[in-house]
Amino acid sequence: MKRKKVLKITAIAIVSPILLFLIIITSLQLYSMYKTHKMEEISYETVSPNYWPTQEWQTSSPEEQGMDSAKLLEMVEDYQNKHSENEEIFIDSITIIRNGYIVSDLYFNPLFPKDTSHILNSCTKSIMATLIGIAIGEGYIENVDVPVLEILNDINIENIDDRLKAMTLKDLLTMETGLHSRDSYIYDWEGLFEMQATDDWTEHILNLSMETDPGIRYEYSNMASFLLSAIITKSTGKDTLSFAREYLFDPLEIKDIRWDKSPKGIYIGWARMWLKPHDMAKIGLLYLQKGKWEDRQVVPSWWVEESITAHSFPKQYRYVYDVDGKKDFGTSSGIWISTNLARPLSDGYGYQWWLDESGIYSAVGYGGQYITVVPNKNLIVVVTSKMKGEDDFFPVELLKNYIIPSIVSNEPIPSNEIAQNKLSSFSVPASLDVEIKPVQELSIIAKEISGKTYSLSDSVDSNPWLHDNFRLVFDEDKDYAEFSYTLKKDEVVSYHVGLDNVYRITETNKGKINEGTYAAIGEWTAPNIFTINYELFGYATKGRWKLTFNNNEIMVEETGITGVYSYGGKKINKD
Repeated sequence: MKRKKVLKITAIAIVSPILLFLIIITSLQLYSMYKTHKMEEISYETVSPNYWPTQEWQTSSPEEQGMDSAKLLEMVEDYQNKHSENEEIFIDSITIIRNGYIVSDLYFNPLFPKDTSHILNSCTKSIMATLIGIAIGEGYIENVDVPVLEILNDINIENIDDRLKAMTLKDLLTMETGLHSRDSYIYDWEGLFEMQATDDWTEHILNLSMETDPGIRYEYSNMASFLLSAIITKSTGKDTLSFAREYLFDPLEIKDIRWDKSPKGIYIGWARMWLKPHDMAKIGLLYLQKGKWEDRQVVPSWWVEESITAHSFPKQYRYVYDVDGKKDFGTSSGIWISTNLARPLSDGYGYQWWLDESGIYSAVGYGGQYITVVPNKNLIVVVTSKMKGEDDFFPVELLKNYIIPSIVSNEPIPSNEIAQNKLSSFSVPASLDVEIKPVQELSIIAKEISGKTYSLSDSVDSNPWLHDNFRLVFDEDKDYAEFSYTLKKDEVVSYHVGLDNVYRITETNKGKINEGTYAAIGEWTAPNIFTINYELFGYATKGRWKLTFNNNEIMVEETGITGVYSYGGKKINKD
């Protein structure tokens, strides 16, 4: 009896805190559902810069701009320590600008050279919204209250829901579409992959079912930003990139731009844009100056103010819907907890900009890409990274723990040459330090599969990027292999793979979708398994291929930005 009593008491002791936690969370959820969300307006007076970095940014020491170099050096040391403990925390670059001057330009990845383009991921959304503001200012679009179907009026829609008819441009900008899109990280991008397997993405989106009335519930959606690009194209008669060059990028002298398109030629409004970090910073300065650049109002000032005003609230409790359109209470609770307790810069959401109650606003991209503006400090911070999950928010820790606290004055302070010199040593990335290993003798299976082509599964569920036609070529006289596959059905990706633990650098297909510079090493990790570790310069993650060969079959394990996928295929006669 005593033992049973002890067990009962122990069980109560364990369960009670869990029950209490659930009660608290449920209460907070209910409160949040009925709470009227407000956020103080981000308001500031612009400070005219001493010069415009149209051609080039000028540099300054941190102390000349009232910043403490030693504190910034602490930031670097903290990052290095965290990176050594957790390789998932991986920053490519940090650019810090105060009063219009670059005070620190830091590069940590040997495979991300200075002045190289970097993928923005969802920072693209903030630029996409900027183009909408310009289009309204130029008279191409009347206002944000225009119904989406009034603009995209030539799309084949099987059943037009009254709620779809009511969806406006503003609902897209604020992520309150009401669409059953299931296209964000919450759903492992399931809806996004389904859309990308179709020929007409706009038609696919507008034929989705509706979960709720538009303008009611915040639900992060990549498809919403894609529709913004479709709207620019339809309203202006120009493709989105051409419009962006004429009205945004050319006035800022941003020349080096890469941006992917849909099969119908619509530029991908939610992501897949590449810019150099210094050009990302120009977007930050443009917003800090409320749309003005030199003597030109590039973006209407009222649009900038509207863009950094909270229109929707990520921290508001919202239901997540399952694949059948039913409320998923378990996932909803998890998202609520994560958004309210873990995610920074989410006190409000403007027109595709993330807002913080402290007055900070940011363009934020998956993997740790940031264009952050701190108006009351006349500060811009650009970060490019390769991170996953909640590590994405590590740069915000650096901002709040080191960069902002390093600002100690609005006037110059005494120089700290020792700290400045140490910071300057990171202005160019270190050389790649690798140990050269002997090249393994070509095995029988390496010779058998060399030059053979393998056709893979075309199932979106298992092979969401629809890679195909895998091919490895080995040569006994070479210390590298040649690896290739097709991307998006018809474009070939091909690069060299070092077999001696030394990365081979390959520039690929200039002007193509898969344009970029690859660095790759590979080895036989088992008699029939060849593993490739690679990095695409400026991409938001490292990649890995694990290729298992068995007679005429291949099994592929792909590790990339959206997860790990396994699929297979067979050898075909394409030799």
